Amino acid sequence: MKNHVATTLLIASLFLSGCASVNTAHTPPEGSAERNAILQAVHHALARQGQSADGKQHYESQSGLLQETTNKWKLLEWMPAEEGTDYKKYFTNLKAKYPSAPPDIFPQ
Repeated sequence: MKNHVATTLLIASLFLSGCASVNTAHTPPEGSAERNAILQAVHHALARQGQSADGKQHYESQSGLLQETTNKWKLLEWMPAEEGTDYKKYFTNLKAKYPSAPPDIFPQ
């Protein structure tokens, strides 16, 4: 589970790190308060969605769009993981929905 959280953290931090004030992707250093805050937000979301109600089944790792607001990270939305998802369309819509997000966090 820790590996999934770490992977999710790295992807998520590249997704929307500080988009309100900076227009480039940013990965906070290991052990930093910023990185720990991101981990807390992702962990909280995964605790709600990352396993079955009985805790016996764990789902695939997820990527999400996070935004920092007043030194607190908020999960804006999860990236869909369903088979057959049109990711080109998804990212086009995501860019339109969050126009202040740094463009370099999205696939080209």
